[in-house]
Amino acid sequence: MARDFKAFEKRLLGQGFGEILRCQLEHVEDGYCRVRLPYRGELSRGDDLIHGGVLAALIDKAGTAAAWSFEDIAEGARGATVAMQVNFLKGAVSDLVAQAKVVRRGSSITVIDVEVLDEQGDLVAKGLVTYKLANTPQKTSGRR
Repeated sequence: MARDFKAFEKRLLGQGFGEILRCQLEHVEDGYCRVRLPYRGELSRGDDLIHGGVLAALIDKAGTAAAWSFEDIAEGARGATVAMQVNFLKGAVSDLVAQAKVVRRGSSITVIDVEVLDEQGDLVAKGLVTYKLANTPQKTSGRR
């Protein structure tokens, strides 16, 4: 079954907080995704450098997309980031690219390594995302 790239991008990057970030999905395959964040002044700390919270959000978004990148994930599955570590390595005043690669995919826990690069290809931040994904549709109990 072919992946619907635009639907995947909209679902994982283009709703809610994703609308504020305005990340763009550049590539996705099982266990890997690449996400671009265009530079905008309103993402800065007030001195042109991109805010650390924005970098952390980019790492979380890219890690989440990589966790969901497998084509065998069931319709109606649910998930959430359960842990994240971020190391800030260099200030950035440019578009950023986050490359997220699944390190290990278990039955419900997925660990993803994320690197954030600036336009020159320099490493700006490194993250490790732990994501819990219930790969079965959410059941309703009938209770309210």
